[in-house]
Amino acid sequence: MQIKPLTRTFLPPIAVLAAIAFSPISNAEEYPLEDDVSSIDGIINAYYSVVSGPAGYEYQADRDRSLHAPHAMITRVTDDGELRRHTVAIEQESLTEPYPDGFYEEEINRVVHEYRDLAHVWSTFELRRTPDGPAFTRGISDIALYFYNDRWWISSWSTQYENDIALPDKYLPDSE
Repeated sequence: MQIKPLTRTFLPPIAVLAAIAFSPISNAEEYPLEDDVSSIDGIINAYYSVVSGPAGYEYQADRDRSLHAPHAMITRVTDDGELRRHTVAIEQESLTEPYPDGFYEEEINRVVHEYRDLAHVWSTFELRRTPDGPAFTRGISDIALYFYNDRWWISSWSTQYENDIALPDKYLPDSE
């Protein structure tokens, strides 16, 4: 009796599972939207758009995933100085239910530094319950981007909310 090597017997199912596990994001025909990833303005506008909406809004997880590079990292700096680092997938775990209240993250200023295929964006934002309502807090995001395969990708972003230390004037709109 001849025994077949395991690699021959199980390779096709393993190959099928690997193909499924490493397949492109869901809704591949829909995302990424060309307008979202063809320019720095497009990707930053989409970065805010995917999380902003009225009560009952469902966060656009597939669209958001399409903006980020594989293994992109997120860092949040808490008011007490702690760092919370995680992936986009971990970030999305808390955003699975429709919003109980309106939530709008609105960019109020942007500073861009770009060299060839790399860009660094300082994006100041306000959080609101309605698009034109009063801000209940504001902060700044530090967003790293790169251009590859004819599109922009978010490689990482970090966020810190304003507290007793005011945001520097250089990151605020000229009118403030």
